Amino acid sequence: MPRLLLMLTALILAAPTFGQTMDVTLQSVTEWKMVFGQVETRNRLPARARIGGTVVDLFVTEGDLVAAGARVARIEDGKLDFQIDALDARLTALESRLSTARSELARGEALMEREVITSRRLEELQTAVSVIEGEISNIQAERLIVEQQITEGAVLAPDAGIVLAVHISRGSVVTPGEAIAVIASGGVFLRLAVPERHATDLAQGDRIEIGTDRAVRDGTL
Repeated sequence: MPRLLLMLTALILAAPTFGQTMDVTLQSVTEWKMVFGQVETRNRLPARARIGGTVVDLFVTEGDLVAAGARVARIEDGKLDFQIDALDARLTALESRLSTARSELARGEALMEREVITSRRLEELQTAVSVIEGEISNIQAERLIVEQQITEGAVLAPDAGIVLAVHISRGSVVTPGEAIAVIASGGVFLRLAVPERHATDLAQGDRIEIGTDRAVRDGTL
């Protein structure tokens, strides 16, 4: 009780004029909370190998800026070169056979005009030429496929950005789909670690201030 009386007496003595009215206004007070944040990129895209083989060239390193579609690395598969050589050899043999078949067809047409051979024999000669031409077309298509696979040995950047990491080195053996490098793209943002008890006070689109000792910048949640 004596302590309570002392406090009341102090309050009365502190008032400039006993019984004087005072105006009280409501003001908003900013409550600052310290939170942790980390600057991150919006996208992290891997530049992947499209074929398996050996990395013979590496064109980027961590921190390099790359454009979309820029070459990151080049992969070679020695088996593809062997396939090209084998297909070229088959094409050479078939072209020789085709030349012979066309010569026989030309002689057959000349003999047909003199009615020396039958029409059935002439049809057989025409069929032989058509078959060889079909085989040549198929091998040429196979060769185009192998050439496309060789072209896909170039590892391309999926988007413009900065190289965050390179997972391989020159001479490494990689498999299809393996990530060669990671590209950061889409700009950067600040990821905040906000305590869960404050989550109800935040809403998407709120304006925030990101400040340092030197400057303050506005941001948006």
